[in-house]
Amino acid sequence: MNDQKVMFRTGLRDSIAIVAGFIPACFTFGLVGKGLGLGSLEVFLLSALVFAGASQFIGVKMLAAGTAAPVILLLTLIINLRYLFISLSFGGQLNRNISVLARTWIGFSLTEEVYAVSMIPREEVNRKTENEKMNQPLGLPYLLGLQIPPYVANLLATASGITLASYIPALYLPALNTSLYALLIALVVPQLKGSLRNMAICISAAGSSWLLNPLLGNSSILIAMLIGMAVGSLIKGQVEAEKGVSV
Repeated sequence: MNDQKVMFRTGLRDSIAIVAGFIPACFTFGLVGKGLGLGSLEVFLLSALVFAGASQFIGVKMLAAGTAAPVILLLTLIINLRYLFISLSFGGQLNRNISVLARTWIGFSLTEEVYAVSMIPREEVNRKTENEKMNQPLGLPYLLGLQIPPYVANLLATASGITLASYIPALYLPALNTSLYALLIALVVPQLKGSLRNMAICISAAGSSWLLNPLLGNSSILIAMLIGMAVGSLIKGQVEAEKGVSV
């Protein structure tokens, strides 16, 4: 029981950076939604039920433009297919004892930020020596501590943005959209330090997305992810081969 409490507190501590980034992004979402003329309940439910960052901004703009629901659903599905790849990797890290109901919540509240933070090596709570690292599967207490605060912050910040939308000039609303991208950059950059493989994955994925976007539109995101995965696999395979030769 004590270990579970410690892991939950560890998750809470690790979630601080995510919450700090979610607050301005979700606050902006509430402002943008109201600024586009949508109802308060529509904006809040979109944030509460979709909970998918960029697709929320796209969805709210398409709703305001009167786009047909099937088109919005299809585009949102295409954009959020990135979570398929994230979930495949993340699911393999979970403790097998986690129930189906708990896995449902974990899957719903899984974001790129949660994935990135949970994959960072952490010191084992009940370690035998000071140098050991946590190689155990991700447990439910830690994930609850990590995922609940960002979701609550999402709801509270969105509601605050909706409430205060009438006090901020509409001229400034588009500029606030950059807070979401600033959050993602802040989470990615630390992972690039000292890792040639991560740098190659980032450059290849970002470069291919930029080059293919004029041709493929939003579908370029999926192609860029596949290219980044291929580059990462090639570099990992090369490193392992070199280690095998040296041995």
